[in-house]
Amino acid sequence: MPNNPEPDSRPCSVVITVPDPDSMPVSSNVEQGGTIEWRTDTHNYPNFEIRFQGANPFDTTPDLVLTGSDEKPVILRLNTLGHDYAYMVRHHHKKDRSHRDTGVFRFNVNPCRGCP
Repeated sequence: MPNNPEPDSRPCSVVITVPDPDSMPVSSNVEQGGTIEWRTDTHNYPNFEIRFQGANPFDTTPDLVLTGSDEKPVILRLNTLGHDYAYMVRHHHKKDRSHRDTGVFRFNVNPCRGCP
């Protein structure tokens, strides 16, 4: 990110690739008004759920669960400032539909620097 954003700057957006459950993604700081996107690139677990624990940065639904796949990522608009949003990823195996949970992962939604 630039140190001195232009006056017409927009909130940043984040893409998180949900890896095979044997790998761990990192936490992030994101900006209000941007988006966060979860994708998967593993062939063994093509379907997944993002399972928030408590509050989420999109709306007032507690424990929100969003489903995605290798063909349809989960995209979430970051409407609400907050810190320490927590979620788990539930990975669904392609063969027997068993699942494996990873996490808890955390991120913060900060004010957009340089936004009007």
